[in-house]
Amino acid sequence: MNKIVYLTLKSLKARLAKQPTLWIQRESGYVIPCTCSLYKAAKPEELYSFVKETGFFLPTSYIDFLKMHDGAILFQDQSEYVDTPWYIFGLEEIMEYSEQNELPPNLYAIAKYDQTVIFIDSSRVKEGREDYLFEGSILNLADEFKAIDLNFELWFERLIVSQGAFFWYWNNYSLKNYQPEEISLDELNETEE
Repeated sequence: MNKIVYLTLKSLKARLAKQPTLWIQRESGYVIPCTCSLYKAAKPEELYSFVKETGFFLPTSYIDFLKMHDGAILFQDQSEYVDTPWYIFGLEEIMEYSEQNELPPNLYAIAKYDQTVIFIDSSRVKEGREDYLFEGSILNLADEFKAIDLNFELWFERLIVSQGAFFWYWNNYSLKNYQPEEISLDELNETEE
């Protein structure tokens, strides 16, 4: 069992057991109440059938996740704005997504947030590489997939720690390209009321 995946799920479930609604803070001070749903575990025979039917190579950390939970809905916004949650795909959802979308034969989707999709490169997993995660867009699946230089366990742990934020973009901001925003006195007074 992958230690990072196990401990991340264990801690998340402990938090949810104490308080089913989590208040999370996103960028720019945006705070929302969220819930998380973890699906039942995938059975060994389901994993075997999936691999046999698809020919996909699954990283062991993702297999360990599936053995605990065959998918999840993370950070489901419970506010009036209803922001999109993260969907971590289970075996059936991977197959459905692959059937409904034209993808390169080496890629399969494992997660989705709004228009953003996270993919595993099966050929990289087969080669034993750890840099097998890619990001793509639902709107532009035909030609652009960007490597995010992470494996599943690191991506999953950081997704939970960052409360669903696109943490892999954080290094793109530095003092060279960051523009601080000022808040007006009127806005300041509104937020304090």
